[in-house]
Amino acid sequence: MATQLDVHVSARRCMVLLGVTMVLGLLVAAGLFLPWSPGSVAAHMTDRSATPANELLDDHAWSTAGCFLPGAAIDEVPGLFDFRHACIHHGGCYQGLDREGAPAVIARSRCDEMFRRDLEASCADFYGRSTDRRAQECASAAESYYAVARSFGAPYYAGSGDPS
Repeated sequence: MATQLDVHVSARRCMVLLGVTMVLGLLVAAGLFLPWSPGSVAAHMTDRSATPANELLDDHAWSTAGCFLPGAAIDEVPGLFDFRHACIHHGGCYQGLDREGAPAVIARSRCDEMFRRDLEASCADFYGRSTDRRAQECASAAESYYAVARSFGAPYYAGSGDPS
């Protein structure tokens, strides 16, 4: 049975995640969310999700900046989630590059679906099949990041596929 402290901590985390989602949405709408910048060239495996477990194995044909706001990375909360590799790949896809770094026609909706898969895989890397509160918070954060990308990402999509 949850104690009052557990309920308070859980409610506080939900409020933090909601606040992060709202701030991200506002910053994206204002044009201040910078999901990528030009970077170095190399290759990536196409048949696996981008997770913290395989981030160091891969070079990228695009920025490795991840998801960030001016002056602050927003792709990791130590002990809760690490979405950096997922963010790196989402930025590359939005630039019109496939997972190997080659130019490709990829619809924005497909980029966002791959982002969602990578976010979910990142949570699975962190928590396995656990359904404890921390794993649920990671899943909630992943869904929030995906929702922000779907709701506010269109102006940042520079690929040659369908921008919707």
